[in-house]
Amino acid sequence: MTTHAIITCAGVGKRMQSEVNKIFLLLDKESIVERTIRVFQACDAVDEILLVAREQDKAEIERLAASKGFSKVKKVVLGGERRQQSVYNALISLEAKADDIVLVHNGVNPFVDDKTIREVIDAAKKYEAAVVGFKARDTLKEVDEKGFVVGTLDRSVIWQVQTPQAFRFGAALKAYKEADKDNFKGTDDAMLIERLGKRVKMVECAPENIKLTLPTDLEFANKLLSTSRIGFGMDSHRFLTEGEKKLVIGGIETEGKGFDANSDGDVVLHALFNAISNGLGEKSLGHFADPMCEKGVKDSAEYLKVILGIMKERGYALGNVGVMLEGKSPKIVPIEDKMKEHLSQLLSLPASQIGITATSGESLTAFGKGLGMQCFCVVSLHKN
Repeated sequence: MTTHAIITCAGVGKRMQSEVNKIFLLLDKESIVERTIRVFQACDAVDEILLVAREQDKAEIERLAASKGFSKVKKVVLGGERRQQSVYNALISLEAKADDIVLVHNGVNPFVDDKTIREVIDAAKKYEAAVVGFKARDTLKEVDEKGFVVGTLDRSVIWQVQTPQAFRFGAALKAYKEADKDNFKGTDDAMLIERLGKRVKMVECAPENIKLTLPTDLEFANKLLSTSRIGFGMDSHRFLTEGEKKLVIGGIETEGKGFDANSDGDVVLHALFNAISNGLGEKSLGHFADPMCEKGVKDSAEYLKVILGIMKERGYALGNVGVMLEGKSPKIVPIEDKMKEHLSQLLSLPASQIGITATSGESLTAFGKGLGMQCFCVVSLHKN
């Protein structure tokens, strides 16, 4: 089963009051459409991407996809007069099986995340059709043509729908063909599926996943990107009960039994990885480290370099790092300065911005009883 993502970039965007197509407007240092494509490129649940563009933008979008290394982008097709026709053009250009999953996403919804994409794909596999959205938070009124309130809607059952929307390819193609034959115009993709009498599953997404339509939306988006982030991570490992292995904590070898782990088991670097990844909205350590470990990379510093690279690509830098260790042994004070110096070099961060504290746990936990060690880490991330 293949998952195809259709990203629509063929809108005019008159309400944005811009002389250029709004997909090319900048969010921080990259275009809206570039940021949008990047999320789908990075999601391993998506197999290929198809972009829909206006004729006058097609060459520029092809150039952008090639220059940014978006290898999943297989083609750019021309859109129609309306978004519905644009999606239909994309569907009929796909070489897909009926049970394949097709995602339809607006190129100007740049804050979609990996979790949302995965969840809507899973829902479509199970229910045939799914959309993402968030619950209405304000009171909603129904108003007649003269501007008078007719009634108040029950907001507990009202959702604001966004993209991506996901469907079995066969159902989507049939829905669009029927709509085209009947000259039916829907306000979103799911509406055409509903018209066939099929149920559509709702998947909740973050309220930040909005379509950028008005100039105020763009202002909000840039403010959202410019804010600092906080990341929290933890890791723990038990000590080996037999065999010999070096004990490494914070990149420093010290006396004691090594950690029972496939890698060196460095709980400090693992927790630090998770904290940075958490702040960036990325995945857990294992997603990145397990394939590296299978190839023989056991040094946790190499894993940390991966997330630091992603952090740099996103335009973030570390503000400060807090490390909290719990364990009966080894004692951290004798190696604390060495750990700080090593972390300072790894993170390109002054030692004064790295805090390390430790507790014995008073024998209240397995760590306090000397069976292993756990580490909590918090980091602040700031835009460069």
